[in-house]
Amino acid sequence: MKIIKIIESPKLTKRYRVIMDTGEHFDFGLDGGSTYLDHKNKDKREAYWKRHFANPTEHHLILNIIPSPALFSAMLLWGDSTSLRENMNILNKLFIEKYNTK
Repeated sequence: MKIIKIIESPKLTKRYRVIMDTGEHFDFGLDGGSTYLDHKNKDKREAYWKRHFANPTEHHLILNIIPSPALFSAMLLWGDSTSLRENMNILNKLFIEKYNTK
């Protein structure tokens, strides 16, 4: 399992759509919202992670690398890098490790 493409979401309220090699897709990110990719502010990034890890459902999805809008927002928009492509590569490596796929 891995991400094969990230495109602009066709949903008016969402920013991106992830397309997986399984054929699944997920829309995520608030259209018009500011993320770590945009402002590159580490304090805001830390506050995002604290807020979302406080939600038990999101915490579970993110920690267990379960494809979901919560995971994609956290790892792609608020991940370690300010590059969407680099964050996608990191997440794809995690998918390969977890699901033992290529």
